[in-house]
Amino acid sequence: MQVCTAGSLDKKFILDLYLEAFPPEERKQFSLIERKAAMGSMEILVLREGKKRVGLAITAFEDELVLLDYFAIAPEYRGMGYGTDAFLLLRELYSDRRFFLEIEEPEDGAPNQEDRLRRKKFYLRNGMEETGIRIVLFGVDMEILSAAGTVLTFEKCEKLYRELLGPMYTEMVKLR
Repeated sequence: MQVCTAGSLDKKFILDLYLEAFPPEERKQFSLIERKAAMGSMEILVLREGKKRVGLAITAFEDELVLLDYFAIAPEYRGMGYGTDAFLLLRELYSDRRFFLEIEEPEDGAPNQEDRLRRKKFYLRNGMEETGIRIVLFGVDMEILSAAGTVLTFEKCEKLYRELLGPMYTEMVKLR
């Protein structure tokens, strides 16, 4: 498994998987992601196994923090261990920073509650832990998980969100 910076030949794969894997209410405009990547505050990565593109990861940076903003494995490769391999490589790649991510709150009665619980178990099994930080992001109740042993506060995350979202921040991110 390799984690590589996405090139122009990867764009269609990345965009198609991004649109398939994430609900519209949780997606940023892809042009914003591309702009931030060009500025160096985000990174668009393709996950490869040999010559096969198996997934994507999009990260955002601020000082010592790195947010795994989007992470997905292509449908035809799910359940084959690629997600675990890729996630552990990402953790290693960013081991010098405070690594965190958001997941949809696995609340009772959610339309995709089983998926939410499965995702949370995946991340906890692969070295993430609960921070107790809960936010509303783009109108969706989210929980923040961080790499085991990482001390993380909402104030630290808030700085990254402000940089990432600019003036939209105050409308898009709320502490719960």
